[in-house]
Amino acid sequence: MRGNLRYGHRDPVACYPGIDGFRMENLLQPQLLGPAVVALITAVGSYFLIIQKTRKELADETKRALEAFREKAEVAEANERLAFRAEQRAEMQELRQKIQVCETDKADMIVKLAGAQAKITVLEARVCLLENGASQH
Repeated sequence: MRGNLRYGHRDPVACYPGIDGFRMENLLQPQLLGPAVVALITAVGSYFLIIQKTRKELADETKRALEAFREKAEVAEANERLAFRAEQRAEMQELRQKIQVCETDKADMIVKLAGAQAKITVLEARVCLLENGASQH
């Protein structure tokens, strides 16, 4: 016998309103089963839609991040190339200056060599004169 304890009944579950007379078999009746199936299908469909939407958003976000990374990498590479070219130009300018100094030194050495050769020629002529003068006496 089910009933309310306050009213002298012995079933403790019956003391709560709405539980009185509730049985598990009642869940399988079409009045409750239909909406439960619809709710379950709606929940599963919503779950799959949310998963699909999340995947799409993640794919889009990943694509944007990859594009931003590529752009940054391209900019960094272009800057690196420009820096390398500037460094090459500076080195080339330094080498040109060194070549000019070497050319100037070479011209000075040629002048000194010509002067030394002229002195050698003069000295050879003196030696010949001295030898001729000494052999004539």
